[in-house]
Amino acid sequence: MRFQSALLAGLAIILAGSAAAQTSTLPQLPKIGIEGEDNRIRTDPKEWPWSSIGRVNREIGGHCTGTLIAPDLVLTAAHCLYNKDDGRWTIPMEVHFVAGYDRGSFSAHARGKAFYRDPDYNPKRATRVAEMSRDWAIIELDQKLKLKPVPLSARAAQALFDRKPPIPVDALGYNGDWAEILMRHKGCDLQGQLAERPLLLHRCDTTFGASGGPLLSWQGDKPEIVGILSGVLTLKDKSELGAAVPVWTVRPEALKLGSPR
Repeated sequence: MRFQSALLAGLAIILAGSAAAQTSTLPQLPKIGIEGEDNRIRTDPKEWPWSSIGRVNREIGGHCTGTLIAPDLVLTAAHCLYNKDDGRWTIPMEVHFVAGYDRGSFSAHARGKAFYRDPDYNPKRATRVAEMSRDWAIIELDQKLKLKPVPLSARAAQALFDRKPPIPVDALGYNGDWAEILMRHKGCDLQGQLAERPLLLHRCDTTFGASGGPLLSWQGDKPEIVGILSGVLTLKDKSELGAAVPVWTVRPEALKLGSPR
């Protein structure tokens, strides 16, 4: 199923931001991105692939979600690395990737060394569909982590949609209302791809803080990342669809950057 952008009446993007340090002290957040029953469940951070998904923390405050895709590369959303308050990109060394984070414990930690993103991405227009389709970034870490990376989908876009939508996927993220725990919506629906832009549309429960998290497809017991959680689209009837950047739009040269594997 493919969607025409003419159906879209407005747009609300889930930005990294206002998550407090302790879940128990969180303010009541609007549940943008969650309609009806909340289907998120907790994960076991000691088990793979959850152990290789982590928080992307900024020293200036706020967090997103990221996934280790190589020993020293983390896949996340580009808007997570931009500071709206002062209109600049975050300095890489001020970004920390904390893998398998769970209420103070974690499986590994490293700082950012460099960022790679779509050169055409404009963070000042982050709420436009065109920019959401470019909303990916790779953080090169300052060291290699001794964790098993989560593979990107090696299949072409059409191969994914050989099966008639909805297609079951999992959405993972450190949502703002559960900022200390990796939450998973298991078996949520991938609805299709936007017709004019490479943007996956889904009905997975995610909210603030989950940006940059993976949209996983399973091949038997093997997960692969098919999308990067970006934001929420509001349709004319006021219903919402989640938006994720397809991993096959990430530029191959970006994946080859970083330290030798």
